[in-house]
Amino acid sequence: MLTIWIVHRDAKHRAALTRMVGAGDGTILGGPMDPIFQSATPPNVVLLGLSGDFEEELDFVQRFGNHWPEAAWILLTSPQDRTDSQRLFDTLKATHLSYPPDPLELRRAVRVGLRKRRIEPLSSRSTRKGLGQKFRRWFKNIELPELGRSLDPRLSQVSVLIRGERGTGRSLLARYIHAFGGRANADFITIPTEGILSAEGLLGRISAIAQTTQSDSAVLWLEEADQLPVHVQRTLRDWVEFGLPPGSTHFLSLRWIAGAGPETDFDREPGLDLQLTEVLSALSMQVPALRDRHGHIPELISEAAQVWCQKHGETTRHFSPESLDLLSSYPWPGNLHELESVVGRSLAFSAADPMQPIHLRFPSDSHWLDRLEGEIEPNQSLRSEPEPLETYETLSEATLIEENEAIIMGEPVLEPETITEEPHTPVEEPLAAEEVVPEPTLSGFRSTANEKTEADPNESEPSDFRRLVNAVAHEVRNPLVSIRTFSELLPEQYEDPEFRDQFSQLVRQDVNRIDAAVSRLQNMVELPAIQSESVDMAHLLDKLLEEHNDQIRERRLLILKELDHRSPHVVGDPLLLRDAFSGLLTRTLNQVSDGGDVYIASKHSDSRLGASPSLRVLLRYAVSHPEALNPRASHEDLDGIMAQTIIQSLGGRFTLDTTDGEECVIVIDLPAPATD
Repeated sequence: MLTIWIVHRDAKHRAALTRMVGAGDGTILGGPMDPIFQSATPPNVVLLGLSGDFEEELDFVQRFGNHWPEAAWILLTSPQDRTDSQRLFDTLKATHLSYPPDPLELRRAVRVGLRKRRIEPLSSRSTRKGLGQKFRRWFKNIELPELGRSLDPRLSQVSVLIRGERGTGRSLLARYIHAFGGRANADFITIPTEGILSAEGLLGRISAIAQTTQSDSAVLWLEEADQLPVHVQRTLRDWVEFGLPPGSTHFLSLRWIAGAGPETDFDREPGLDLQLTEVLSALSMQVPALRDRHGHIPELISEAAQVWCQKHGETTRHFSPESLDLLSSYPWPGNLHELESVVGRSLAFSAADPMQPIHLRFPSDSHWLDRLEGEIEPNQSLRSEPEPLETYETLSEATLIEENEAIIMGEPVLEPETITEEPHTPVEEPLAAEEVVPEPTLSGFRSTANEKTEADPNESEPSDFRRLVNAVAHEVRNPLVSIRTFSELLPEQYEDPEFRDQFSQLVRQDVNRIDAAVSRLQNMVELPAIQSESVDMAHLLDKLLEEHNDQIRERRLLILKELDHRSPHVVGDPLLLRDAFSGLLTRTLNQVSDGGDVYIASKHSDSRLGASPSLRVLLRYAVSHPEALNPRASHEDLDGIMAQTIIQSLGGRFTLDTTDGEECVIVIDLPAPATD
């Protein structure tokens, strides 16, 4: 039923206005100070007659104008007071008519007010629906005692304080409160606080954003109020309590919702000022971190996967029990935002169903997954304190070498009356004596002695050029998948500062990865001329290991070295050799398990490369992912392919093989200068 409030100090005038309007049963009559309106049905139209000094009418608008912003207000005043009424009621959207009014004009104004459609449009309905669904997924197992009061329409202007870590859903909670407990015509405005050093800077940012909106009411969401300087927070306290400075915005009503870190987080500087806390915390909520909701993680992952698959038109895929155990053990420093990011990236990376641990894509800590695989039993907690980090050891060269390594290095170990058999690791046969070491060149990808010299249309292995192109494509495609996934989410989550931070970090990280791959390729082919110099390989390998020292210490790797310091030199281009072995060491350290060991050795020989002296370098380690040893993975290994290309172009040989024990063995022979 439509409701009309007719308000005037004089009962006779109220009766006259009732007859003019032709109002029915939904009409409520009373004076400006009449208590009947405190409990009356919310109005569709308010007909307010102005008289006297306007004080009672101003008080009436002050009490009810903000409570019923969707009502149509009609102010009736004498022609001589028309200018004063417009000035004094400047913040109220109202139709001003002369009193006594023309009955036809009055009825027309009432009809216009009654015809206002207050039905929510489809776009708003869709937004509210999506917001509600996401809120139920993230918060259905969380108790928020103050949420009900925050959604109460009577408290739609009461400030709210939401505490919690980044990524826990503070912004989502603020939007939910606005959408389901705020005013229908109010705008939700996010005010970033980073970089704000003064109250003038904060006010300028609020005013600039307010100029982009049309509504006369708004909810201001301060993302990180506790990151503002203390003096700015105290000025903000005055704004929350007494309103923004006049003329700074066009808003007639405001609601403040502020986000801050947990009360127990004493590392956040400067922290939330006590005075501001008192003003904001009329309604206060604490959102728990994801690590405190450990038992709900599998359910959250399954629901996130279902939503992602539905959005992208896929049948719902699932994560295997092993993957769920792995994900449940992860500490989730980025909380729910990071969880949904990992789920989305993983599903975009692989079409597997169910998703196995090898398909998981963590945004910035790939070594975490490497460490877990093969070491963590299902349901084993990862919250125990890690073992103290040890410095990596360099054992004595005389005691490290084992018999099979000695065989590979070309020096069989003789036992009394017997000769040790060669190990099962296949090693490429040496070049025939009549073969000549090729001149260094990068004009093409040179074949080794055992490879075909002409293209064979029936060959099962791709050519060096095709393998290099495939590896570059793989190195570029992986980060592009992540960027594409996040860019698809960007339009709907752009207002979320935590998502923008994640997106920025992801793009920067993945673009740097693409740039590094392209730059390596470009630097290799743009060398003006390949130098042929004597290079100390023992010194080069020691230097490269020092560059990885932090990673080696952090992951507790054991580096076993046996480098030939007596005849350590090879003939080749120093920059190309550095690039090749730097890539190989990076590849090796990424593939070995945490706490594992890497054996690296070098040995000079006077007759290994045909009749020419050479230096053999051996790398041997156990891989953490057996899948990395399959042929397809080797064809996508940019570091390995570029190293092989460089070494072969410098006249050397490159052999990569595996053993039954999931070990990787790399044997490299390089031309060496003759020894005296």
